[in-house]
Amino acid sequence: MSGSVAKCGIDCGVCPWGPYPRKGMTAEEFGQLRNSAKRILGYMPIKTPCLTCQIPDAKIPKGSKLPNRKCLIRQCVDRSKVANCAYCSRFPCDTLKATSGVWNRENIENRLGAPISEEDYHAFVEPFEGISRLQTVRASLKPEEILEPAKAPVSETKIVDFPEDLPFSKEEKTSFKTVHQLLETVKGSSLGMRDTDTFAQQHRLENRRAHVLRFLWILGRYGRFEKDGWLAVDAGTYVASRGSEKMLAIWSFVRDTIFKVWSEFGVCCERRALKGVKEEDLTTGTGYLRSKGWVMKMRFEDKIGSTPALEALQSYTRRLDGKYGKKAFERFSEADMRILLEE
Repeated sequence: MSGSVAKCGIDCGVCPWGPYPRKGMTAEEFGQLRNSAKRILGYMPIKTPCLTCQIPDAKIPKGSKLPNRKCLIRQCVDRSKVANCAYCSRFPCDTLKATSGVWNRENIENRLGAPISEEDYHAFVEPFEGISRLQTVRASLKPEEILEPAKAPVSETKIVDFPEDLPFSKEEKTSFKTVHQLLETVKGSSLGMRDTDTFAQQHRLENRRAHVLRFLWILGRYGRFEKDGWLAVDAGTYVASRGSEKMLAIWSFVRDTIFKVWSEFGVCCERRALKGVKEEDLTTGTGYLRSKGWVMKMRFEDKIGSTPALEALQSYTRRLDGKYGKKAFERFSEADMRILLEE
């Protein structure tokens, strides 16, 4: 380990994105470094080196992409006035696990389907095994050096009251109200996350809510009912309809987070390959969903209204989109059903 440890535990002294490994390299050697990083990690280091996240925001040159000013871990550590996450009483929090726990030898070799050499491991993987590095730092600390993280105010979760005087049958009103209750419950939930009173986790929760709701919006707005009662959206429409929630194109995030969250609320989701298409051909080498070869499907369990509630969701989202266009998702996120009063 070098003497330069990032707030999340990355070893800046050997990080391929940092300024140190590329010092003294020829253009050809740096090109080889970038290609090797792309082959192993799936991403290519940018030509302008990261200045390391320990540099204050005020000293980051205008236009610099790294360090990332919006990094939640960096902001959380700065607000807590500690050197890195090892000093925090919540270490390791889920935000850190989601960031520094991804690029490790086991995950990389599983993705590549083959072992990597010791040389490649030390050059391209070990620098990012931040949690183990921070555990070493943590073991050296005295109890009084471990501090509580800075707390974040609870984010506002605006929900518009359900309009009780809808001009529909009793059964239809019940279905629309079920959808409203589902949206309200999701907006008020921690979505399985812990430590949501900290800055990083609070903002991560806000992002997760947006992704979870956008997924429901896509299936409700663009889904078509199949004979088995599921709503299905083709790959191209799904990928093109993500709005600002770009992580919905990362299959592992959809499978492990979106599907899991919705299952807790009685919403069943699945991705199904089209006939003749292999599962391994549905994503890119870096895990992004391709724009063809599959459909995304969803259905409601009986406890949340089954098919009638799913039909109400479809009707509601189409009405919103028809009137508000790009601003429709905002009203959907607030469960604003006043549009149902309009004929």
